[in-house]
Amino acid sequence: MRLKRATRTQSNSSRDAIAMCSGESADKVSVECSESFRRSRVRELLDADVDAIVGKTVTVKGWVRTFRDQKRFAFVNVNDGSNLGGIQVVVDAGNDAYENVVKKQLATGCAVAVTGKVVASPGAGQSIEIQVETMTVVGDAPTESYPLSKKRHTFEFLRGIAHLRPRTNSIGAVTRVRSALALAVHRFFDERGFRYVHTPLITASDCEGAGEMFR
Repeated sequence: MRLKRATRTQSNSSRDAIAMCSGESADKVSVECSESFRRSRVRELLDADVDAIVGKTVTVKGWVRTFRDQKRFAFVNVNDGSNLGGIQVVVDAGNDAYENVVKKQLATGCAVAVTGKVVASPGAGQSIEIQVETMTVVGDAPTESYPLSKKRHTFEFLRGIAHLRPRTNSIGAVTRVRSALALAVHRFFDERGFRYVHTPLITASDCEGAGEMFR
């Protein structure tokens, strides 16, 4: 309880400090911050009832897996890691984002923030898509150096890019299975009164004087 109070106090202090620097009230800063960080996860959108979600304006943030420019509009697949497939967003040629983002900045692997209206998708294999209102590139990925593409990659190749391989379906599926298994094991023992303890590792290596604790 003390930790929660301390954290809340620190958070309020930070908010007041930002308010003082910006000249705005603390409550207004709090509202603006919550709005700017609010987003919907792709999995939640795809799992929602279609009739209930269609017509709503949402914000998704993730990386671009693929995109196709069809001259009159562009199809962009955005994935945030909450599922394997991602969600399709459509950028109309009349939208400012088409000329300013799709034509000039968009690339496979870059991170984007997309706000738009959820509509029923006429395409096969998907129930909804997002009609883009605004799109911002928040992290670029140079085409000449980004190693992942739409084609299938070997595990040998993925071992050399450990920081990016969770974006692939193969490694993404493996990590999800490992997470589920670890959770099941921990839950099994926790329900039976066991506690998970990090014990010291006994090793012959004496790195940075760690062996001094045994003398």
